[in-house]
Amino acid sequence: MAMSAPRVDAPLPRPPSGILSFRPVLVALDRCKGCGLCIDVCAPRALALDTSHVNAMGHHPVRLVDPDGCTSCAKCARMCPDAALTIFARPRGA
Repeated sequence: MAMSAPRVDAPLPRPPSGILSFRPVLVALDRCKGCGLCIDVCAPRALALDTSHVNAMGHHPVRLVDPDGCTSCAKCARMCPDAALTIFARPRGA
């Protein structure tokens, strides 16, 4: 049986300028159990539960609601018991 990659957040829509916005956090939606630990440690409140989506495990996963507020501190990823978050450093000058 072939393994498939975990589903992650959908890409941000391309703005009219054509330049893609930076997304500092990717969530593996199929691994997130919606425990909220990452939300609790996020000082800028950039994460929230996505109540419009239910993953294969029957949970509402976390989603990035404020990409510009995220500081890429990775506290959320360190807190996540399921390693469902991938953090990217903000590009220089952005």
